[in-house]
Amino acid sequence: MANIIESWLGNPLFRRVLGFFTKRSDGERRFEKILERYAGKEVDLGIRDRASYLFVERILDSVVSGAGLELEKAKENLKQGYWRKGLASVLEGIAWRGPQKPFTSYCPFLVVWNFTNACNLNCKHCYQSADKPTPDELSTKETLDAVDEMADAGLAYVAMSGGEPLMRDDFFEVAERISERDMGFSLATNGTLLTEERVKKLEELNCLYIQVSIDGRPETHNDFRGTSAFERTMEGVRNAVDSDVTVGLAMTATKDNLEDVDWVIEKTEETGADIFMHYNFIPTGRGKDIAELDISPKEREELLKKLAKNSQKRDINLLSTAPQYGRVCAEGGLETTSLTHFDTVGQEGGMGERIKFLAEFVGGCGTGRLYWALQPNGDLTPCVFLPEKLGNIREDDFLEVWKTHPFLEKIRERSGFKGNCGTCEHRNICGGCRARAYGYFDDVQGPDPGCLKNGEYLQKNSPESPLTLAAE
Repeated sequence: MANIIESWLGNPLFRRVLGFFTKRSDGERRFEKILERYAGKEVDLGIRDRASYLFVERILDSVVSGAGLELEKAKENLKQGYWRKGLASVLEGIAWRGPQKPFTSYCPFLVVWNFTNACNLNCKHCYQSADKPTPDELSTKETLDAVDEMADAGLAYVAMSGGEPLMRDDFFEVAERISERDMGFSLATNGTLLTEERVKKLEELNCLYIQVSIDGRPETHNDFRGTSAFERTMEGVRNAVDSDVTVGLAMTATKDNLEDVDWVIEKTEETGADIFMHYNFIPTGRGKDIAELDISPKEREELLKKLAKNSQKRDINLLSTAPQYGRVCAEGGLETTSLTHFDTVGQEGGMGERIKFLAEFVGGCGTGRLYWALQPNGDLTPCVFLPEKLGNIREDDFLEVWKTHPFLEKIRERSGFKGNCGTCEHRNICGGCRARAYGYFDDVQGPDPGCLKNGEYLQKNSPESPLTLAAE
């Protein structure tokens, strides 16, 4: 069935028809209204849109059932604005570029917004080198204007990060605007400012996810972040898990805390949180100063195997930002696979046809295809870990930069990647971390040095590199 759907979506005639139905009128996404009607909401449609609805209804019913999903559950999800925006971006993307594997959406699904450079901690591995707010940060009016521009473009989801987002006095004003514009949002925080009052406010604004950074046992965490940080962070975690918001604990694995991974996983379950997230170490920001603490490719491989093997045995979801997670699952014949770092899916007996199609469609590293980043001063970059300025939301058109910037095309065309990343049979479900390639080699199409399969390339091209020795 997955092959039939893929053939159908790739048919030129179908794409032209889809292009007609998803065409915007005066910048308005008519298709979102059609999806509202499909979800069972009362929506006033014009004559042309009513005719379009009858056609789209049949298409969506077929796609939903073909993907093995429950029709009523799919319709219930589409009552949420961010689901409608996301699906509209998928269909617009298919009309735009076809059902490529991996897929590039017409509008990004997600923006990771480094809301401020201000932070009340001083973490050794901070990718943002966060400390004090920069003098050119967006004003409150500019942040609200940015929210409106992103919503008008069709953005589905905003992940608020930093710095420490809660350091800005206007955080909740901006979060409220995001929610009002039918976009989902989440918060990545160090947890020290997560009071009961703030968590309650996040819950009222329909925050979908709170992610709190934990580096390991108390002594490890405090060494990374500062004296007494651990207890203040855990108080914030306790406040968060007492709410109805999904909560995750996030850990950047280095040589200094690799032995603490199991402890943090246990702590995640013990606190009642829902997700453990392993973050790849990226040599950017203050991380450049401690690049020697990056774990070896072998250590990363073993860590990902452990997460994959335990992902169906735990009461929590075990995720990773390392795109190799998808490859490790596929090569191990495991019952789960990674959909970039948003989720894991699986079934008894390993990856079936539908799961494999979905994994290749979503495509591992989503940088420049499914998401990008907005910096405190309005700069648009491919990823929070990849500091290449593509434009600025103060002066450039958000959607136009996404659709046309040549740097993003380098990321989207994986056949041009160097080393094993460009030839690997699993490149569609992995692709390697583009931020690591850029951070280590100043080349966004370079090999990801964190993968065992790039050892031969590194040996030939960088034989004296510590990364090469580690790969061996």
